[in-house]
Amino acid sequence: MLTILLCDDNQRAIDKYNMMITRVAEKHKIGVALSVFLSAESLIFHLSDDPNQADIIYLDILMGGQNGLDAAKQLRGYGCKAEIIFLTVSEDYVFDAFDVMPVQYLIKEKTTASKFEQIFLRAVSLTKDKTAEMFVYESNTIRKLIPLKDISHFEIWKRVVTVHCSDGETFKYYTTMERLEKSLQKKNFIRAHRSYMVNMQYIAQFNAQNLLLKTGHEIPIGGTYRRQAEEAFAVYMSRFRIYRA
Repeated sequence: MLTILLCDDNQRAIDKYNMMITRVAEKHKIGVALSVFLSAESLIFHLSDDPNQADIIYLDILMGGQNGLDAAKQLRGYGCKAEIIFLTVSEDYVFDAFDVMPVQYLIKEKTTASKFEQIFLRAVSLTKDKTAEMFVYESNTIRKLIPLKDISHFEIWKRVVTVHCSDGETFKYYTTMERLEKSLQKKNFIRAHRSYMVNMQYIAQFNAQNLLLKTGHEIPIGGTYRRQAEEAFAVYMSRFRIYRA
């Protein structure tokens, strides 16, 4: 059973997308518990004690009171890991929206039913992947599972790998960069330097000499890896786009 929250200050929009979500879920035999909210403030209040009770959040941006983009940033600040889908009438906030790592930014009147279904299924898939995409950290008698989405980057020095998590926590263990790189194939990590593997979702700026991460870390870019890293990041960025019918 997936928990889905729908937030919009327009009752007609609430009714429309409530019906669309319900129909798509029934079509694909996906169990959902759907709750609706008419303001960002009520959504935040609902999630304040348990920010991860939701699996998917559909969120309008232009609402009376607090807007949806600020609400999403606030929820991320609380540690909310839900998949966010923006449903809005304006294209003006698309680049700002990227900061909260949404599944998609959809323009209400230009999104077809088939596209809505496609994005819903993508969000469902990402939600399921959260339980499967784990990094296994082992050191001596310690074995720990860390969600890959919570790892900003790996740093290696003389076969000692430091795992950097988004909350500032770090772990160390022994391996080779080659083995680490192989284990992270097709998991949105890029080799930026002989000593660094970076989770692309944490890249805030791709500069000439370094990567600036959302965690505040600066990662050097090695000349050997620049072109491959740029191409991989361009592909990653292309997944985030405005859909137009």
